[in-house]
Parts: sequence; C-alpha cells; structure tokens
Amino acid sequence: MTALNLISAAMALTGPLQVAPKLQALIVGGGPDLSHNQMGIESNVLYVERLLPPAVPRRILFADGDSTASTVLYTDDSNKEFHRPPRMAKIDGPARLANVQAEIADLGKNLQSKPGTTALLYFTGHGSPDNGEYANNNFDLWSNDELTTRDLAAAIAPISKKNPIVLVMVECFSGSFANLILDSGNPNGDAVDRPICGFFASIPIRMSAGCTPTTNEAEYKDFTGYFFAALTGTSRLGKPIAGADYNKDGKVGMNEAYAYTLINDDSIDTPNCTSDAFLRRYVTTEDKDVFSHSYTETLGWATPAQRAVLEALSADLQLDSEDRLAKAYDTLTRANVASDDDKIVRLIRFVRTAKSAILAHELAKTGGPIQKRFKALIQAEMANPFRA
Repeated sequence: MTALNLISAAMALTGPLQVAPKLQALIVGGGPDLSHNQMGIESNVLYVERLLPPAVPRRILFADGDSTASTVLYTDDSNKEFHRPPRMAKIDGPARLANVQAEIADLGKNLQSKPGTTALLYFTGHGSPDNGEYANNNFDLWSNDELTTRDLAAAIAPISKKNPIVLVMVECFSGSFANLILDSGNPNGDAVDRPICGFFASIPIRMSAGCTPTTNEAEYKDFTGYFFAALTGTSRLGKPIAGADYNKDGKVGMNEAYAYTLINDDSIDTPNCTSDAFLRRYVTTEDKDVFSHSYTETLGWATPAQRAVLEALSADLQLDSEDRLAKAYDTLTRANVASDDDKIVRLIRFVRTAKSAILAHELAKTGGPIQKRFKALIQAEMANPFRA
C-alpha cells in the first residue's frame, strides 16, 4: 500500500489528521500564600493545560512548586476551609518572581530556532494595584513576590520578534498589563514593534472573579471559563460550546472569544484587551465627542464581534434609543465604577466596547504607520493559538 493510501486509510478510521499548532506555553498560577491559593485558581491551571494539544510543550509554575504540600484551599458544604495537595500531573517550579523571569528567558532562547512559533503566557491568580495610578499593577506571586507590568515587559522584550506572544491574564487589576503593547509597558510609550496581543479579566482599576474555594466547578464563573470555552469549543466541564463565530467564517478567533466573554460572563469581570489600550493611547478624542455618536452609526463602524456585544448588552441593559451611548456614559460617570452591581458591570462593558469601535473608526482616518500597526494588532487578536 502506498503512503498516500495509508494516510487515506488512517483518515477513514480516525478522521482528518490533526496538525499541532506552532505553540509553546508557560502557565503561572497560584496565590501569594496559603489563605489565597484557592481551588478555583488550581482549576484554571488544570483546565487550560488540558486544552493544550498534547504535542505542545508547556511549563507550569504553581504556588510553592511542591506537588505533595497541602497548599490548595477549598471549602466543604458547610463552608469550612481545608487544604490539600495540588492535583496536577506535574509542576515545574514555584510561582516566584525569579522563576517566572527564568522560564520566560528559557522560552525565548528555545524559540530562537522556531520562528513563527507562538509563546502563550497564561497567568491566573491574584493581582493588586500599584501606587494609585493603576498603570503598573502587580500579579501576586507565591510568598508575596510581585510581578509588575514593567517587570513582565522587561522579561518578554528579548523574545524574538519572529515569535508572536499571546498573553491571557486572569487576576484583579490585570488591565494594566494591556500596556505591554507599548514600550516598557508604559501607557505613554510608543507601540512596540513586535507581534503581541493580550486579553485580561478586568480593567486596571477593578477587581475580577476566579478565586473561589468552592469544590463545585459547575458554579465557576470567570474570564478563564468563558474565554477558553469559546476559543476551543470545550467548557471547563468538557461540554461543547458554540455561538462565538460572529463573522461566520467557520472558526473562532481570540477577538470573538473575548466578545463571547463580554456577553456571557456572569461575574464582576470587566475584560479589556491590547487593542483597547492601543486605541486609548493613540486616539485622543474627548469622551463627550465619542459618545455623541448615534447607536446606528456606531454599529456600522463596529466589527461583527463588537456588534454582537453592543446588541446583547443593549438588550441586557434595556437600552433602545439612538442616543443610548450618551445615556449609558452619563449613567456610568455618576456611578461607582468599582461596584459589583451587575448593571454597572455591564455598563462598563457596553461603554468600553462602543468607545473602542468609535476610536478605531477615528484612527482609520489617519492612515500611516500607526494605523498599519493597529491593523497588525487586530489580525493578531483574531488568531487562535490552539488551532494550527
């Protein structure tokens, strides 16, 4: 039998051959101490690691790095707290600052001989704000180490520009890490000249969900669960997920998984992404002018994914007038933006999505290298690192 016939026979038995994506992953998870290393964080690590195709190399840093130590916090039905060892098949080290920096450095060296291979950096745990400006927030590492936005910018800088970087960060105040699209992670810096994009569970000034100690994973509602379920088509509980192909091209990109999360995430999350940060850096249109646009013209400028978000959140918030952008923005300016109230959460998502659609329209008028860089960023956000 010829090689071609052998392949055809194999496909008849097993279906189409699956080509592994050009991807390597670093997963960093855990809280800063025993009282903040909840089972929900461990579940996120297990879920994302499970979604990675078997052939994809991955490294996992978790809590103190000891797979036998009782470090994972969980609660029983009576809400009593206990600790148990992690349930991971392997842990490659503790989630300490030096380890994170060393793993990223090793990843960069390994990728030098693999141009085009994507580096996926996934962080799940706790975060804390900086000195009040929310521009250099922290990812809280084990033993109270901290990884700041600037620290991570410095760590990834040596990675070859021939290797795309995808960041997904699920912690409170994670939105400042969207500034990694800018030089040194500085919100006033110039756009970095490299393929990089990221998605984050909250805007810089807000907390997020995802650190529950409950053992019932069916109750988990956080950015990780919605984003990766939409992106891969498989929920945390192994159930099929559909409905995120907003442009009807037969596949789901990260931008669509992000939109799916904005619509469906039933938690306090207020997700943002690198294109949001890019637009707010380069388009300085005042908010009063941004939100003076009608809903119809904003829909016309929005991407299919953004339109789905605006339509769904309009329905949720019972917004139906042509001046709904102005009304929503006015309501939000008079509200407590740190509130856990569901209406405020959805108002934030609605207002930010509308603003991004409008700012992208404004940027498109300018042309030039910044517009070209933005288009490249949008293309990066439309990719799916889990698919070849």
